[in-house]
Amino acid sequence: MFHTGMRSGTAVQAEESAPESELYFQRCRWCHTTTFQRLLCPTCGSTDLAPELSGGEGVISVRRGVAAADADLWPVHMTEGFVVRCRVDGPLHAVRPGVRVKLAGAASAGRRPVVRLCEEVPLDGWY
Repeated sequence: MFHTGMRSGTAVQAEESAPESELYFQRCRWCHTTTFQRLLCPTCGSTDLAPELSGGEGVISVRRGVAAADADLWPVHMTEGFVVRCRVDGPLHAVRPGVRVKLAGAASAGRRPVVRLCEEVPLDGWY
């Protein structure tokens, strides 16, 4: 699970005994912009970022310029407004932009969060 620590304004990885499906993001206390694992607000540059618990729901976004090492990661636009790159648990033919997902497991020890598809997609991948 990733948790944003207030110590020196940095994002830290927490290994507490919290449930596996919690994902924390940051909200700027000045302009209320949401972000994920940042030191500064991307909008106003403030370092005053407060941790908040995500509801864990989002939509797969379009990915561009994917390196071979990141081929299994997809950007997920979460309902709170931030984007996080996640591994997607589901059939490959169903993983595409616009599909709704829900958090299945939080990140651990250098790994990305895992999301699960919310809807079934036919084998041909189109409705």
